[in-house]
Amino acid sequence: MRSTFYEAVLPLVKDKAVLDVGSIGHSYSGRDEYKTWNFAVLAGQASRIKGFDVLAADVEQARRDGFDIDVGDAETYVAAEPYEVIFAGDLIEHLSNPGRFLACCRQNLVNRGHLILSTPNTYSFGKLVRVAMRRTNEPPVNPEHTFYFTPRTLEQLATRYGFRILAIKYCEFDYAGAHGGRLKRAQLRINTKLSSWMPEFSQTMIAVFEKI
Repeated sequence: MRSTFYEAVLPLVKDKAVLDVGSIGHSYSGRDEYKTWNFAVLAGQASRIKGFDVLAADVEQARRDGFDIDVGDAETYVAAEPYEVIFAGDLIEHLSNPGRFLACCRQNLVNRGHLILSTPNTYSFGKLVRVAMRRTNEPPVNPEHTFYFTPRTLEQLATRYGFRILAIKYCEFDYAGAHGGRLKRAQLRINTKLSSWMPEFSQTMIAVFEKI
């Protein structure tokens, strides 16, 4: 059954010690313009939370506001202590070396700890329609993305770094009806409606892994 993003994620972090990777998102000052700020939402459910991000100036501003966020790179950051859950929202598709990122995640997790990854669904209804309309084999994505992932390729990569898959969840974003211009909002509403019947074509894929 398909759910919204936070309906899928929040039960997985409830009452857990959470390390949030890429906490700032696009920018700290503009964090509410794109979508609800993941770090703050997760903090409302976790027993404790720490984050890190490469955007040093934004991290400094967040720290002045009282948030426990460090400057760090997803491919090299090692926390002072391991965490029960690592959350990385829409991050892995931006990295130069996702294998190094997964190796760091394993180092930052307790035994049997969980890694939660979200990434855009390459084959959502919205993307497939735009591929057909534009007569291209290039799904529309953020130009900063370096990878496309499917459940099979993501599982294959993670198993090489000491994880086993627990679940793949498909979801729509909670803000889908209010994001972007008129055409974008219409596309998101249509995607939401269609994916309620076929969740595998939702906007976003969430993969849950366990450290082994």
